Amino acid sequence: MRCTRLAGLLLLAPVLLGGGCSDPGPDAAPSPSSSPSSSPSTGPSTGLAAELRQSSLDVARGQMQVWVENGTGAPLLPTSVRYVDDRLGRPIAGERLREVPEGARFGFVLPLPPRPACGPRAQDRGVQQVQVRAAQGEWRAPVADETDVLGRHLAARCLERAVAEAVDLRWLPVRHDGRRGSTATMVLEARPTGEPGHRLVIDTVSGTPLLGAARAPHWSPGVLVRSDGAVVRLPLEAQAARCDDHVFMEGGGSTAFRVGLRLDGQPGQLLVRMSERVSATAVAFVRESCGL
Repeated sequence: MRCTRLAGLLLLAPVLLGGGCSDPGPDAAPSPSSSPSSSPSTGPSTGLAAELRQSSLDVARGQMQVWVENGTGAPLLPTSVRYVDDRLGRPIAGERLREVPEGARFGFVLPLPPRPACGPRAQDRGVQQVQVRAAQGEWRAPVADETDVLGRHLAARCLERAVAEAVDLRWLPVRHDGRRGSTATMVLEARPTGEPGHRLVIDTVSGTPLLGAARAPHWSPGVLVRSDGAVVRLPLEAQAARCDDHVFMEGGGSTAFRVGLRLDGQPGQLLVRMSERVSATAVAFVRESCGL
């Protein structure tokens, strides 16, 4: 399977899932928990409550976090934190282990599987549990997950893999004339893999805090790419979305564009990120166009 530069984010239709293949930082103020009941297997009668979270930074890093609230009646220093989910082949081991004071809620990083199994199993949301071991004993607690963090990740990865079998999407360097107030041309290249039988329609491309469509809310190419057809390059006229220095602090999200598409008739959305080299040309255009 060909490698792709896609970084998917959003949900894919269930049919594709069957056939293919957000976090505040740890020191940020926590949001209210849904406070599920806990069931310690050993240790005190009181226990833990947990929930999954994922920030845009977590998405960029390929991770999520399980936030654990300590209701054990004493400080808790985990020796291991594991997240168990029926949709995964094995538990995910938590990272950045540290002491959680009594009554406090801390987040532990969970690396997401880059190539999860796709198919019916990826759709079946069942047990979601955190297992915490410490010197005092072991606790098991259900994990609240209102936004289905893992499900969104699985859908995005499976869509990414399905698209990669048909077409490789990537950004080419941004072209511009360097004049203040000018527009630029971004080019999205769709390079077929040669695998016959797939049709990819690129319906929309959304802007970012750095770059947006010139004279339109978003780009609407509506272009068909066949998996065994010719390379397609989509020129998209762009303008600076903002002209202030804060826009350059957006991180990788400033050059990650959401692409709305249909693969063999099934709709989905992916993030197509610019490489570092291409991102540099985009930033250079915005600086020159804005006179910064």
